[in-house]
Amino acid sequence: MAFIGMRHVVAAPLTAHTAGAEPTYSTGFVVGMAISANLTINRNNNPLYADDVIAEDDNGITGMEVEIGVDDLTDEIEADMGLVKKVEGTSGAAATYYDTDEPAKDLGVGYIRVRRKNGVTTYQGIWIYKTKFSKTSETAQTKGESIEWQTPTVTGRCVALNTTGSGELRFRKRQTFETEAAAATWLDGLANI
Repeated sequence: MAFIGMRHVVAAPLTAHTAGAEPTYSTGFVVGMAISANLTINRNNNPLYADDVIAEDDNGITGMEVEIGVDDLTDEIEADMGLVKKVEGTSGAAATYYDTDEPAKDLGVGYIRVRRKNGVTTYQGIWIYKTKFSKTSETAQTKGESIEWQTPTVTGRCVALNTTGSGELRFRKRQTFETEAAAATWLDGLANI
């Protein structure tokens, strides 16, 4: 199989989670037009040696980070993600957005990966249960002889949740669909869009 595209980045504020149940989210939103998603999976790597061989090994997932690039992050979307604080203007003045020391919001986030195998295209919906995003850098560059597109990227630390009651911690879920519309409907349902 080969992945040939990415689409439909959505997020929703996490409102509650009880061990053994799926988390709940408030009304979600489309983050922006998808450019990239890089998911880094961190694993244990600490074998137990006994009698000069590996007697036990645990390569379980210890954490994940996701980096998402989109075409644009509006002030409103940044506020919805908790990347900036929005302060409403008075007497018809526009809102002002501030960078603060407040932590970003806990969000569920999802996107679609487009996959092709043997000439058949399918759409993999990916939903990460809990992520706290940050914007680590911002650049601006003058337009010279040719335009160099400058698009935002946000990085999030993913947190596992006990969604089954078994004690097993889960970071994300995914499902494959025959159509993009079905994958988008699944993600929109999870994000309450």
